[in-house]
Amino acid sequence: MPSKVSCLYLLTVVCWASALWYLSVSRPSNSYAGQPTIPVRRAHKAGKNGTFSNVRARTLNPHDFGYLVNEAKKCEAEAPFLVILISTTHKEFDARQAIRETWGDESTLADVRVVTLFLLGRSTDAVLNQMVEQESQIFHDVVVEDFVDSYHNLTLKTLMGMRWVATFCPKAQYVLKTDSDIFVNMENLIFNLLKPATKPRRRYFTGYVINGGPIRDMRSKWYMPRDLYPESKYPPFCSGTGYVFSADVAELVYQTSLHTRLLHLEDVYVGVCLRKLGIHPFQNSGFNHWKMAYSLCRYRRVVTVHQISPEEMHRIWNDMTSKKHLKC
Repeated sequence: MPSKVSCLYLLTVVCWASALWYLSVSRPSNSYAGQPTIPVRRAHKAGKNGTFSNVRARTLNPHDFGYLVNEAKKCEAEAPFLVILISTTHKEFDARQAIRETWGDESTLADVRVVTLFLLGRSTDAVLNQMVEQESQIFHDVVVEDFVDSYHNLTLKTLMGMRWVATFCPKAQYVLKTDSDIFVNMENLIFNLLKPATKPRRRYFTGYVINGGPIRDMRSKWYMPRDLYPESKYPPFCSGTGYVFSADVAELVYQTSLHTRLLHLEDVYVGVCLRKLGIHPFQNSGFNHWKMAYSLCRYRRVVTVHQISPEEMHRIWNDMTSKKHLKC
């Protein structure tokens, strides 16, 4: 009788062999450029999938999207020390699989419970939605809400993650929000930065802090219209490539977002919410939001590195785990 692993592997191969053919056919893409997507509002459902009881009746920015795929029982057995929220897109299966097999593996650290989740919106392509649903049935680490998955809806994706933590995992101690092309040095993150043996922090937020202002050039990927954000400076914010916060901040930011005008620049928007809350993000030079040339010693000192391919992810992980005896 074939093992469970063999069956899962066979199912994955069949699904993704079909996917490779499907994706090779020219078709309209999920555009990641242009004006912000205007989400279609759904009738809000009360209950555990809904918002929280202490939200005022009228909201400026109601986040009332239903879950299309959810893992509501992920934290029921035991509250995790760390929840990892990874922003991804439907076609990035290779990146998700590389993370599952390397730094995002929930069983990597025997003494520290970690929960890993991949965050997506709804694709305009029904086949891609079906493939992600099948993927979730195999790995049980995908959460999807009913908004269009696009670059300009990244803020909704992060708010979805905040909402999920506050609703389904409120007893977690810390949360890492990152992207699917990021390598995370888990030992540095957990044992050097968060330190499980110490008292959990509250209202804590850290990453690579940016102090900047809006770009008014319409040709820029980060263009910010003056009528949407009239101020000349942004509040300090952490690069969306990777930041860490205490789990209590998830509900605080989510609640604040309901009464804060939505901005399409996700990391800037979280910074705006933090300013309203009086929470100041701490600078940590270990969070790199750029590509770094690889060397074992250099990567041992960081927390995150940007623009890492699935192949590089495996190579770096294997190197770091098999050469722990080498001194720098």
